[in-house]
Amino acid sequence: MKKLITLSWLIISLIAGAQDDDTFSPSRLESIARNMKTVWDDSDPDFTVSTIPEKWKEESGVIIAQKTRFSFDKDANKLAVYEITRRRIRLNDRDAVNNYTTVYFRIGSPNDGAGIKVIKANGTVQDVSLRNAVYVEDNDDVPSTFTPYIGKASTYVDKSKSRVIFFKVAVPDLDPGDIIDYGTIFYDDNTVKKMSYIEFDPIYFVCTREYPVLSQKFEIDTDNNSFVNSKSTMGAPAFKETGNSNAEYSWEDRNREKISDTRWINRLIEFPMLKFQIVFSRSENRSDLFIGDRGELKQNISPEELARKMNNLYNRLDGSMYYTMAKAYLKQIGYADMREEDFIQKTYYILRHMSHYRTNGFSSELFASCLTQCLDLRNIPYDLVVTAPATLTRPGDIIFRTEPEWMVRVKDKFIFNATIFSNPYDFKEEFLNTPAYIISLGKNPTATPITLPACKADDNITTNTVTASIDTATRNMFVQQQRAVTGLSKLNYNIQALVYTPALDDDYRSYGGEDDIRGSLRGAVLESFEEKLRERKKEDKTRKLEYMKKEMEDDFDNITAYTEFTLNADGRTWRKQELNFTNKFELGDMVKIAGDNLLVSVPGLIGDQLWISQDERQREVDAYMGFPRTLRNIIRFTIPAGYKVVGAENLNMNIDNPAGNFAVQASVEGATLNILVKKHYKQATVKKEDWPKLLEMLDAAFNFSQKKVLLKKL
Repeated sequence: MKKLITLSWLIISLIAGAQDDDTFSPSRLESIARNMKTVWDDSDPDFTVSTIPEKWKEESGVIIAQKTRFSFDKDANKLAVYEITRRRIRLNDRDAVNNYTTVYFRIGSPNDGAGIKVIKANGTVQDVSLRNAVYVEDNDDVPSTFTPYIGKASTYVDKSKSRVIFFKVAVPDLDPGDIIDYGTIFYDDNTVKKMSYIEFDPIYFVCTREYPVLSQKFEIDTDNNSFVNSKSTMGAPAFKETGNSNAEYSWEDRNREKISDTRWINRLIEFPMLKFQIVFSRSENRSDLFIGDRGELKQNISPEELARKMNNLYNRLDGSMYYTMAKAYLKQIGYADMREEDFIQKTYYILRHMSHYRTNGFSSELFASCLTQCLDLRNIPYDLVVTAPATLTRPGDIIFRTEPEWMVRVKDKFIFNATIFSNPYDFKEEFLNTPAYIISLGKNPTATPITLPACKADDNITTNTVTASIDTATRNMFVQQQRAVTGLSKLNYNIQALVYTPALDDDYRSYGGEDDIRGSLRGAVLESFEEKLRERKKEDKTRKLEYMKKEMEDDFDNITAYTEFTLNADGRTWRKQELNFTNKFELGDMVKIAGDNLLVSVPGLIGDQLWISQDERQREVDAYMGFPRTLRNIIRFTIPAGYKVVGAENLNMNIDNPAGNFAVQASVEGATLNILVKKHYKQATVKKEDWPKLLEMLDAAFNFSQKKVLLKKL
């Protein structure tokens, strides 16, 4: 409550000092301007450039220069962090102008700053006043372009005066051909009196940006207790030690072309990328932190060092409370007499259940620690395995403590950190076919390289069984769609299917235990709980229909009504791992009149299909598809009385190549048109050389979805 009062007081004081409609008082504006003097007085010649290369004249915009400087300074109780950024961007067209007609900035401390200049095409410089800036009520509305890279750290005690308060201001009279030059100062005073270390958020910076870049830089000026880890990949420049008083480490990148491919990109792996992290620590080369000696720019972690770090982290984990709880749950269900496989399954569901009721869930290392301790109860052998998500970094490029993901191998199967939707041995797509290390624990830990399993398209199947009919008078189509999902494909539908349902209310059933919520309630408290639960379930039924209608619009932009949802199986138990649910809805604009005949968009029942624009048909990097998968649509369309289907055989096709497969089989049986549509994504990653083959499959699917079936009047 005290923090809330302090924050409210600060906002009120900022606005109370304003005159008329001004957000900031003249004295506050003067203070902000004084802070910004260090930005505008920077002698960096890159920020005097006003011309761009001829080759980029047709680009929407060009980043002429951008630079961020991090400065750290610690006194007895506080670690002060300044993050100073300046950007100079040439806006070549109206789209680029629209991106900067509003600029966001943070003023939550007397040391924060912001300033905006517009250089017109004729060279005139216009300063944009901040006095009419508008307070941003929800910080989530602030575009990432205008937010700090690291922000405030999480500390045991927060007695700092800096706050995260954002404002936005309109930039008037901005035209194509103008240059916008803006700067921000983010100041955070982090309370470190009781902290032995603070790990600031790692920064992953992809060198290719939305516009071409002439110059981009980072500078880091650290104090004696701050350490820097850094790694550059895919040919990106590396941080360098400067040896001067302005910055201890600097990074510079020049003449970088813009991002060309925008769909299915594994950005942090495929593009040149710099990552770095600043860590405050009272002692150097701590065994549980990924830092080196004082003054060292640490850029590599060997497998041997990784093994030592993992061993130390494992030994320092304090999961005793959760292990004790898990053991108590296991005793309730008689774990000593179970078959080993049943014991593993029940243990998994118990840990999943416990994680669900923890605010932020379990970390992978905490889950692995609890699981291995439980396995020790039955002397079940296991291996501790460590890797990194394929969407984040390669295991050989691990440099931060937060990058390794822990898992446990039991009987040649891998058990990952549970989610509320997962089952034992469920794989995660970001670890398919990924290099990893088996970590042996003890006095001489080792890291033995292995490769995690891959999967096939038939391991991950979505089957839509669709029955449909039309009302020839209203020309509306009535659809029932039963969706059955297996494997990794469930990731796309778990939330959609289970939100606003009671699926998670009785989670204890997954491990055969007692209801630990109702079991702890008595009398009037229990009655009140049950009453609130009934009210919630009643409200959820209405919310579910509204939610599903909106969700279904991703596949059908012509949905006119959503009438019924049925959850057949939530896919969260060992015996029923398939997610299965039924949708009932109505579609409009599915029937066209052609004289006495009808043209019906029956193929459109497979849902919206990707249309690849001409700009996307050239590929510079591999296409990251996530995981191989299969989609099947079994369509049964009732032919209305008085009509017959003409040319059903023309729907048949089979496009099959190493990247994908799209096949259609259509037939008429009595009064039913049957269409079986199969779509396979065969590879997790499609090489750029094979991109045309994937396009062939995608084009076939899109073209099929646009076809119509002729119903001839009898």
